[in-house]
Amino acid sequence: MSSGSSLPHDISSWLDRHAQLVIWSAVVVTALLIIPLVVMDKPGEASQSPSGEVFDLQDQINDTFSSPLHYVPLIVESRDGDILTSAALSELLLNETRLRARDQQGELTPEGLPERPYLSEYFDTDTGRSAVGVLSIADAVEGYLSISSGGNLSLFEATDEQVKVAVHHILSNSATAGLRDSLSVNAESTSVTVDGEEIQWWTSPAILVNVLADNEALGGGAQAIGIGSDDVAIDKEHFSRNVQEVMRGDQESYRAWGVAIDVNLESADEGAESGVFITFTVIAAIAVVGIALRSYWAVALTGVGLGALMIWLKGISVLIGIKGGLVVDLIVPIAMVSLGVDFAVHAVRRYQEEKSLGYAPRRAVALGLGGVLPALVLAMTSDGIAFLSNATSGIEAVVHFGIAAGVSVAASFLVLGIALPLAIARIEALGSVRSNRQSKLTLALKISGAFGAAAGAGGSVILLVAVSPAAGAGMLAVTFLASVLVPALVVWMRSRGTAIDSESAGSASVANEPSAASASHRIDVLESLTRYRWIVAGIAAAITAVSVLAALRLEATFDVKDFFDTKSDFVISLDKLDEHVGDRGGEPATVLVEGTLSNLSSLTAIQAVFDNLDGNPSVGRDSNGVVTISEPNVLQIVKDITASEYAQQQILDTQGIDISGEAPYGFPDTNEKAEAVLTYAVQSGVPTTDGQIIYTADDVRSVLRHNTLGSTLDVTQFSVFLPGTREQSAVSTAKRLIEKDLESLDGISSINEFGLTGSPIVRQAQLEATTGSLQRSIPIAAVASFLLLLVAFRSLRFAIVTIIPIGLVVAWLYAIMYVSGFALNFVTATIGAVSIGVGIDFSIHLTERFREELARSSSKALAMRDALRGTGVALAGSAASSIAGFAIMGLAPMPLFSTYGILTAIMILLALAAALLVLPSLLLIATSEIRPKASSPASAEN
Repeated sequence: MSSGSSLPHDISSWLDRHAQLVIWSAVVVTALLIIPLVVMDKPGEASQSPSGEVFDLQDQINDTFSSPLHYVPLIVESRDGDILTSAALSELLLNETRLRARDQQGELTPEGLPERPYLSEYFDTDTGRSAVGVLSIADAVEGYLSISSGGNLSLFEATDEQVKVAVHHILSNSATAGLRDSLSVNAESTSVTVDGEEIQWWTSPAILVNVLADNEALGGGAQAIGIGSDDVAIDKEHFSRNVQEVMRGDQESYRAWGVAIDVNLESADEGAESGVFITFTVIAAIAVVGIALRSYWAVALTGVGLGALMIWLKGISVLIGIKGGLVVDLIVPIAMVSLGVDFAVHAVRRYQEEKSLGYAPRRAVALGLGGVLPALVLAMTSDGIAFLSNATSGIEAVVHFGIAAGVSVAASFLVLGIALPLAIARIEALGSVRSNRQSKLTLALKISGAFGAAAGAGGSVILLVAVSPAAGAGMLAVTFLASVLVPALVVWMRSRGTAIDSESAGSASVANEPSAASASHRIDVLESLTRYRWIVAGIAAAITAVSVLAALRLEATFDVKDFFDTKSDFVISLDKLDEHVGDRGGEPATVLVEGTLSNLSSLTAIQAVFDNLDGNPSVGRDSNGVVTISEPNVLQIVKDITASEYAQQQILDTQGIDISGEAPYGFPDTNEKAEAVLTYAVQSGVPTTDGQIIYTADDVRSVLRHNTLGSTLDVTQFSVFLPGTREQSAVSTAKRLIEKDLESLDGISSINEFGLTGSPIVRQAQLEATTGSLQRSIPIAAVASFLLLLVAFRSLRFAIVTIIPIGLVVAWLYAIMYVSGFALNFVTATIGAVSIGVGIDFSIHLTERFREELARSSSKALAMRDALRGTGVALAGSAASSIAGFAIMGLAPMPLFSTYGILTAIMILLALAAALLVLPSLLLIATSEIRPKASSPASAEN
């Protein structure tokens, strides 16, 4: 195999002559990139929200309104099936008392905030009582028993029968009947007679309890649930966990779960647990590299190289402002393992091929790089195009994903595709004349050293990615010193004084390299398949056609079970919410209305919306079947003030306006009176007739801003609740029906703007936009990659044939996702984008090697045989390494990582199948038979 005079061989010769410069440049750049990684501030997190009305409305709500209260909802479930017993309610009441006491002592304070009470005093409309922090049916029962017994009976002394009588009177009293909605939807009642009185004997497996805290004291802002929140949201989650801990107590009679109170903390906890599996993923990938390449140096340097890639990605990201987030911070680094291993295996394997022919290490690496360099450059360029195609998205998170992945590809090429084989060749050249016979001790040291290098690299990767960049860089430096520098120094010292002929002494190390003869047996099946190339192509086409039909049925959806451990409190709490709250609650969908709300036509139009919602089957309803609309809301505020004699007198005294005299629906009968009502509401709150405050002015301003923006404009918000929002189809249906209900606001001159937003609506728009964007990037990447191959190959047929496996892999992968029940979400959609890079890599390597072999073979069949025995084995080794690693990640307890690991392993297997089972047949179909030449060698065995 001659080096030739082509540009790739010229470049590879230059690289060999300046190998030390290249190697140490990579080391120095890695060291320098640690500086911004440790010293500079990270650019922040990329937004997953595209532009659009839904997001603009949500931003307007967040900027305009701030709730005075922070809610900690809890599901309290009885251990024996009925929470309405003396034991269960007594335990709950005791824990409520402890909660207030510990709050007064500052024991609920999140770390970093001032030690002080945080529970809020509020007026409970269900019981007509003021409360501090929490008021449940346990408090109501305690109050009833005390009053009815003249202070002689408390809940802690009552029998179950006495508790049932108390519950009956509480729920049958119109003033406190609202507590019925705190019971489980599975609550039941039967008529029984107790002490001569017929009562409704209520049983309920659970109740919903809300703990209310001072939102401003906790940092303020809107209450939102989402990964990647700021420090204020994290503080609130710590506070909510503290509340949950106290409200649980000993959990003798009941169990309690805070509902979706700690999404970021849960993500961090599960991520930490999954970090071990990510470490094992890296270790397994490196170990298989060692097995495939049978080289200690390949293991040690690949491991250190993967760690260096993480530093390159993170350091460059800080320097050029690539923002973080779930995908950039975790998914891209994990994907780099596969990309990096691919470059390493192909470069080192080709070097080993040349060395097995008798060339010394330095000559072998020059020849090997000269042969594989075109494929490596094409793979890097096509990968970069595939990932950077995502930069066309209008979504910041997708754009930064594409840029980060592009950086990863370039770094993988430079570090593992170029510097790695040069380093291995330089080290092996030091000891190339030494005997091939190794003592058992030497072999044991190499094996243990390889495992140590893999473990050190795996540990440094997870530290760099998820824990501490400084600690990760330190661990990588130690691994580099212990597994590379010190052993290399030992080799150098042992070789001192020994004459080495760098051009002819390489044959001494051949016995330890994989031989083409041993690999040939593994290729026989692949070679035989090419004899039935048209059948293979037909079968692949049929499978792909069916796969496309299945892939098209894959829908974008969201379920926390796709991201969090099903045994976690976070997921269990949502399951319990579905079980015990059901259609009475759900996620809030928020309506924003802007205009002159003191105009009676505006109020009447909003009332029409409320009436329309009453017939909407997709919104939550209370126990009486009435649509649940958030309180307070602008209509309730106006009606309550208009009906309050106390408020009437206050407005007359302060504004000189008599608001008595009601229009339909309980509104004031003139615009002037409505204006006076709204002015009073935002200044003084909402009182009862006897002057007790139902809603404070802060409560009112959390849903109503009067005369804002330096004009007479008003802005208000109200929410309805959507059950079953784990299913995106339910969200889509609800959105469509609610928007139809809002049509009553259309054409009202006093209303300037209105729209629908809220967490389920925003999430749906994000999910549709991000997955749609990632899916649209696939054809863009395919077309761009095709044009690149067309230019590089200067052959239309080879470009077409090489690009086909991309479509096969994507179609097969999405079909398997559909059949296996995987959801299409932001994380799983990125696997489709990564599959383009991996799929085209495999195809390019085989096509480029086949074209190389065609130039020196007597037939295309022999050319394919040699290509499969060379590059085919490298592809199998690269794929095996990645599959082993990602299969281990599939065991992680966090479904987000588990799903990514399983699907990525499947994707790589599919890419390998497309490259080795289908592509050879396509290449032979597209290639004309070689015409015999007088000067052609008789055999392609050379």
